[in-house]
Amino acid sequence: MSASISIHEWGHWFAFNCLGYKKGYVIFTIAGGMFITKEEITNPIHLFIIGISGGMSVAFIFGVLYLCLDWETDEIEKQLLRNYILYQSIYAIVEGLYAIGLFDFDVLSTISIVVYPIFFYATLIYICIKTFKGYYIEKLKRKINIKRQT
Repeated sequence: MSASISIHEWGHWFAFNCLGYKKGYVIFTIAGGMFITKEEITNPIHLFIIGISGGMSVAFIFGVLYLCLDWETDEIEKQLLRNYILYQSIYAIVEGLYAIGLFDFDVLSTISIVVYPIFFYATLIYICIKTFKGYYIEKLKRKINIKRQT
């Protein structure tokens, strides 16, 4: 199971308990995880807070990791975390709007199925460009040094 799935579901549980509700639990499946409540929540603000708390918990944890990176050498890792934080924030907002009934499940699953791969492939392309650019610059420098030596 992915650490972000665990953080996400426990984020829902934490917000649920902080708002004074007690009959909720987290389960994990092969496909992911789920926060389940046995109490009816009628306050739309509480629903929204519980809805966004999962994705925002992940965004917060990965934001702390982002701030711990070396600012000069960890460019690829920073870009990866930036994209993941942005995706989790978008997903959290959509999940909160789903919780209060403004979006249906199709919108939530579309965000998960479409937007996540966009961020994933954007990050992958960035990594490839940075890696190959660095490789070719080093190769060019070696050629220049060989020519200078002869």
